[in-house]
Order: sequence, then C-alpha cells, then structure tokens
Amino acid sequence: MSVYPIKGSRYWQFDFQISGYRFSGSTKKTCERDAKAVEATEKAKARELVKSITVAAGEPLRLDAACDRWWAEVGSQGAERDMQHALGRIRDTIGDRTFLHDITDDTLSRLIAERRQDRVRAGRDDNGTQLWRPISNKRVNKTTTGLLRRVITRAVDNWDAVVPRPPKWEKHWLKETKRPIREIGHAEEAAIDAEEDADYAALRRFAVITGLRRGNLLLRWPQVDFEQAVVRVITKGGVPRVIPLTKEAYALLWSRRGHHPEAVFTFIARRTNKNGKNGQQYIRGTRYPITVHGFASHWRYATKRAGVKARIHDLRHTAATRTLRETGNLRLVQKLLGHTDIKITAEFYADVLLEDLREGMERTSAAAPRILETEKSQDASETDDKPSHSLRNSKP
Repeated sequence: MSVYPIKGSRYWQFDFQISGYRFSGSTKKTCERDAKAVEATEKAKARELVKSITVAAGEPLRLDAACDRWWAEVGSQGAERDMQHALGRIRDTIGDRTFLHDITDDTLSRLIAERRQDRVRAGRDDNGTQLWRPISNKRVNKTTTGLLRRVITRAVDNWDAVVPRPPKWEKHWLKETKRPIREIGHAEEAAIDAEEDADYAALRRFAVITGLRRGNLLLRWPQVDFEQAVVRVITKGGVPRVIPLTKEAYALLWSRRGHHPEAVFTFIARRTNKNGKNGQQYIRGTRYPITVHGFASHWRYATKRAGVKARIHDLRHTAATRTLRETGNLRLVQKLLGHTDIKITAEFYADVLLEDLREGMERTSAAAPRILETEKSQDASETDDKPSHSLRNSKP
C-alpha cells in the first residue's frame, strides 16, 4: 500500500509490510509527493530494522502465546486473579492469532472503546432491582492499556520478542477520577459492632489496626510470630512484608489460639447448610475459616443493618487516616500501607493533613478576637493605674 489520506487529518499516512512486520504512521506531510519521499525513507529504516532482527534471531510472537506465558509467569503468581479474565477479553477483541508487532495505536483505541461499553454492578435499589454503573476509567486503564503494555513489555524484555513500534501507551491513558478517602468514624464502628458477629468484628478490628488489604487479613498460624510480635505476609506484587503487632493486635490474635489448627480468623456456623459457591458443607456449631467471600457477605449485611455506607477497603483507609492524624508522619503511613513510593501515599492522604491544617487555622482564627479583647482589657487597666496629666503637673 502506498501513501493515502484519511478523514479528519490533513496529513498523508503510510502503511507497509516488510518480511511480515507491519509499519504504519503519519508522514506529517500535506503533499502526496513529499509523503512518498517520507515513505521511502521509512521503508529504508524498516529494512535495516528487520535485518537487525533477523541477525539477532528474534521471532514474531502471537498474542495468544504471549498472554498464556505472561499469565503463567506473572499473573498466576500475584493477587490480581481478575487479570486472567481481562486477558481473555483482550484476546477476544484483538484476535488470538494477531502478532504482537501488528498491534498498533488503532488496535489499542478499538480495544479501549469496546471495554468502555461495559457496566458493573452498583448494588440494588429499595425494591431489590439490580443497579448498574459505567466502568471507571481506572478500571479500563488497568484491564486494557496497562495490562497489554505489561504483556508486550515482558515479551520484549524477557522473551526476545520483536515489537519494532509498540503503541504510544501514554496517549491512550484515560484520565482517572480520584475517589475521596472514606474514614469510618468511631460512632460508625460502634454501630457496626452492634450488628456484627464477634468473630467478624475481631477481623475488622485487626484490619483497622494493621491497614492490611483484604487478601492479607485472613492469616494462617505459621504467619504469626508471637515471640517477635509480628505477622508475615506476601503483599501486592509478591512483596514480603513484616507487620509489627500492637498490644491490642497481639492480644486479639492470642485470644484466637486453639480455635482452628490452620486459620487464625474463624467463625461458628449458625446453621447446617452447603455453600453454593465453593461447595463447602457447614455444620451448625462448628468453627470454619472465614473466607474472602464470607467476609464480604457478612460486611454487606452488618453495615446495611448499621446504616453505614462503607467498603471493606475503607478499613485500610481508616487505619492510614488515623495514623496520619495522630503522628502527622506521611512516611510512617507509607510504611504502614506498604507503598513502594511515598508519592502514592501523598496522592491519597495529603488531604488529611490539609484538613487538619484548616482546623488548626480555624482555631487560631477563632482565638484572635479573644486575644484582642484581652489586650484591650490590659491596656485599659494600665491606663487606669497611671496618674492623669493634670495630677502629674499640679503643685502641692
């Protein structure tokens, strides 16, 4: 294919293949003759690039093979289990047999447009009807642009795949709306306590103390070291962390010894039934490990009865916010949450310090009139104590 115009652009485009590798883009020229000259230059560069690829023994890699290998090496080892479904969506949209080097900016644009049509559950209304909302830009970025970039980058860096001109990832990144930080108040905690089972309340309290993510809260006893007063977890990204235990957290875990041989946080089944999701048989009066789904289900029930609108993840925000408010130390909060970069912590929690600053300024402002009145009173008192001018000048 020679150079060609496209609707909506004044520039001529080029699109050609050499040895199975596709090269395309804008010539940045408005004249066809000049555009052909640019195309000739691009073809010469492409031939040299393909030649170097051949010398380096690089081979084209198809999307299906790249996704399978990325999942085996990276995705399956982490906590982002939903990424497997996202990979399937990418493969269905782009096509399993597509070569990585054939994935262009246009391919990525179409992938994003398709993903943005999705809707996610948004609870139910008072009549029990399921509500839906548009998928967030953050979710689109994570499951399309971000995920595809991770696959292609690993293919190039680790597997010697050849992708001469990958998409310009940054220009496809959607603007994300920052969700306000939700801190659960002490009164709200008391309201949840009144509705929540004691075993789940212990798990919730441990979450507020440690700031751990939901996936790390459901500890096993080998992770607990009472001698060192720490727990050991593998956090997001496969990073090992050692979490110190406060006196309250230590006592909370100590009180749960003997409940179960493996799981730290357990519950007593209230009735005999079978879980439809995991097939687990429950017998009334017997203790079982709390599961991620069980925690979420109990949380929805307890918070609804308590009249509190909050997510489980807000327990982590609550831990961070309270620690920051008490210490004013953002780096300490970074350590608490396990953020690799303090910029991430500041992005979410700097507003907490801002609000505390505003409150302090308000107290200072409110105190100013009182200080002024005190100073006036002191001035008046000093004036009354001084002899008048006429008395000072009067003769005996």
